[in-house]
Order: sequence, then C-alpha cells, then structure tokens
Amino acid sequence: STVEVLNTESKQWYSLNSLQLPEPIYLCGMTISSGYVYIGGGLNTAEKPTKSYWRLPWSAVQQSVQSRDNISSPVTWEKIADSPLNGSSLLPNSKLPVLFGGADDKARSDIFVYDPTQKRWTAVGNISTECGRPCVVPINSNVVFVCGGFIGNNCCTNKTELLTMCL
Repeated sequence: STVEVLNTESKQWYSLNSLQLPEPIYLCGMTISSGYVYIGGGLNTAEKPTKSYWRLPWSAVQQSVQSRDNISSPVTWEKIADSPLNGSSLLPNSKLPVLFGGADDKARSDIFVYDPTQKRWTAVGNISTECGRPCVVPINSNVVFVCGGFIGNNCCTNKTELLTMCL
C-alpha cells in the first residue's frame, strides 16, 4: 500500500508514507480527474478482485511531494462508491472517472462514469469487445482509443477500437 515517487533529476525513488493506500492492492486503475486522484479495482493480497475505489485531493499529493513527505499527519483517502465491475480500466485524465470493461464471472463490455456529486457509478454505454482491463487512452476531449484486454480462459484480445464519448 506504499506510494512512491520518482525524482527525475536524481533518478531516485522515495516513499510517501503519508499517502499510503487504505489497503494493499495491485493491478489497479488510477487516474487524475477534476482535482482528485482516483485509485481502485485490481487485486488484493489474497489475489481476489476488489471493487473498492478511493479518491484523494491532488493538492495533498503535491504537498507531500514538495515537502518530501515531511507533513504533520497522514492523509486520509476518501472511500467512494464501489465499482460495479471487477477488472476495469480507468480512463486517464478525463473530466470524470470512467471505467471500461470488466471481468466478473465473465468478460464485460460496460462503460461506467463516476459522478462525485451523486456518489455513484452510472452505465453510459459499451465497448464493442467484452474484456477486462483493456488499455484506454484519450485521443482528444471526446475520442478514446481502446485496445487489448483479458477475455477469459487465460486469453487476451488484440482488437482495437476508437470510441466517441460525450462526457
């Protein structure tokens, strides 16, 4: 559950103990959106999928980095609504956190958007291929490139698509 930062000048990593995650996870998603860092999903230490998501003000991250983690008290991550899916990917740097795909009992094609005022995830559409953890990259303000992903039975896909979104 450690958060680490790379100092690009010294090429050294250092831990930000004040920003530790509420629980250890890996293969998780992370994005920065509307002044917050969102993180969640992935697997826990028992290698079980988790639908837990948290957010933290970006200003807290900046303060911890600038002070080299020399702040008076640890920062508290805010628990947000659980994701409707396991194994989803978060769209980086969007206005709102957006989940793509998923892998509960089977691969999924759902797209969900998190609304921080309503504190819930809302279904807004589908990608063409059912898959978990696809790679998602914003091309511009309303076009997303989606590629690859887990499709079950230890298999993945090589399909790609451009998706137009109005968020």
